[in-house]
Amino acid sequence: MIALLKKINARLLPPGDGYHYSPYVWLAYLFFFFFSYFAVPHTIVEHLSMVAGILMFLALYFNVYWIEKSRVKFNIIGIVVVASLMTILSQGSSVLFVYAGAFCCKLGSPRKAVMGLISIALWITALSLVFSLSKYFYLPGGIFTLVIGALNIYQYEIDAKRKELKLSQQEVKQLAKTAERERIARDLHDLIGHTFSVITLKADLAGKLIDKDSERAKKEIKELENISRNALSQVREVVTGFRTSDLNAELASAKYLLQSNDIDFNYSLGELTIDEHTNKELAIIFKELTTNIIKHAKASKVTAAVEQDKNGLRLNVTDNGKGMATGSSDGYGLKGIQERLEKWQGSLKINSVKGCEIDIFISQEALDNAPSLDN
Repeated sequence: MIALLKKINARLLPPGDGYHYSPYVWLAYLFFFFFSYFAVPHTIVEHLSMVAGILMFLALYFNVYWIEKSRVKFNIIGIVVVASLMTILSQGSSVLFVYAGAFCCKLGSPRKAVMGLISIALWITALSLVFSLSKYFYLPGGIFTLVIGALNIYQYEIDAKRKELKLSQQEVKQLAKTAERERIARDLHDLIGHTFSVITLKADLAGKLIDKDSERAKKEIKELENISRNALSQVREVVTGFRTSDLNAELASAKYLLQSNDIDFNYSLGELTIDEHTNKELAIIFKELTTNIIKHAKASKVTAAVEQDKNGLRLNVTDNGKGMATGSSDGYGLKGIQERLEKWQGSLKINSVKGCEIDIFISQEALDNAPSLDN
């Protein structure tokens, strides 16, 4: 049965449309049509006409989710025509105009959407005047068409701007990555290009001197070793600079990452007096917490605060998600964070009553006395 429903769904709605099952839920408004229709007796011909009209409406309705924006207007017109013809059978057909108004948001621009909405409202008015339809037709039809149509236009524009923002954030991140790659490439080119030129000259000279002046040749080879070691050290410094995290940069990156996942994020960063190694470790810890929130929390709002006073440094991250099950800290990657905190004998507290609050504290004494350990 489930497999059959999935096949039907695949025929009615395009895959990955983002609507899930909401188009089916919206069809609940047809209840008002059927309630009005079956309130009075009808002939067999009228029943057949009703079935044909509803099937035609459903075909136009689901087709909207497959076609391009430039063709939506034809479906809207088709729904308006079907709704107009169905008024012969029942004044509850006014609900069909609401669907036409709801689809106006897909006409390509807010201006076109509003014009389409007004046109439908005017058509309902004209239809009511010409055929002397009751207020039970034009009042709900006109009011709900305008209200739901306007709300859809507003929501559609909000979603479009959110998608633009997400795309812009992705472009910024990509540009930042590209700029960083170019920087590391320039640094390595300048370093390696010069170093290998010197190594080539020294090796060539040592080769010429090895039979004539072995002592000087040994000296040149020793210099080659020193140059090579020095170059290796500089390459490591360049690569380390490329990979090193920074807490301030990680907080800014988290804002892009969380907001691109529709999670509101606000943070505060006080004045910190910490060494580069501690900064890097805290950045890695915060990055792990951010990853956990995206993967597990199902939160819509996150706040982070980093403060330091005479007692020590505190990192607090709070979300309004589903919280953390008892004993699940290892599964949420907190074990690795605890291992990092052991370098400072730091503490990690979890409050998972409403959402999840993670509080990390490192005493000032521990910060001052902790050895500079490599990651």
